[in-house]
Amino acid sequence: MSWDNLDGLMDEEEAKKANAEKRREQAELAQAYHRVFEGTDGERVLQDLTTRFVWENNTSLGSQNIEYEAAYHNGEGGVVKYIANQISQAAIL
Repeated sequence: MSWDNLDGLMDEEEAKKANAEKRREQAELAQAYHRVFEGTDGERVLQDLTTRFVWENNTSLGSQNIEYEAAYHNGEGGVVKYIANQISQAAIL
């Protein structure tokens, strides 16, 4: 059996087209994030999210389940970092 005989696989040209389409969609999404957060209100909201969920998002050492709470806070911060990354990607594209 060879790789050429496997059913359901894209040929090279289809794979290139699919990858190009995915990159285009990602670029459009990054631009949308940039448009949403580029104005004064967007900058203010992003600053609040960053302060609230990244800089001031501490886990209390007295928490009943410190690992859970730390992971929860890390997830909150991850969302804000994702938004900031999308805005940065838009500037590159």
